[in-house]
Amino acid sequence: EARKILIENLDAPPSLSELSRRIGLNTYKLKKDFKEVFGVPVFKYLQNERLTTAHDLLRRREMSVQEAAWEVGYDSLSSFSKAFTAS
Repeated sequence: EARKILIENLDAPPSLSELSRRIGLNTYKLKKDFKEVFGVPVFKYLQNERLTTAHDLLRRREMSVQEAAWEVGYDSLSSFSKAFTAS
C-alpha cells in the first residue's frame, strides 16, 4: 500500500509520518518493513521511481528535461540533475 501511495504521488509525496498514518503503521514499522520488502529505504525507493519515470519521459521525448523534472516532483533543475547523474 505504501508503494502504491508513493507511485501515485511522485510529484508531491506524503511525509513519512503522513504515509505511516495513511497505511496504519508507526513510522518505525513502516521504515523497517518497507526496507525488508523492497531492499531500500522509503525515500530512496521514491527517488529511484522518480528518476525512472523521468528517464522514461525523456527517452520517449515526451517532455523537456525541465518539464520531466517538474513532473516527478523536483522543483530545482540542479537537484534533479545531481540526482539523475548520481543514479
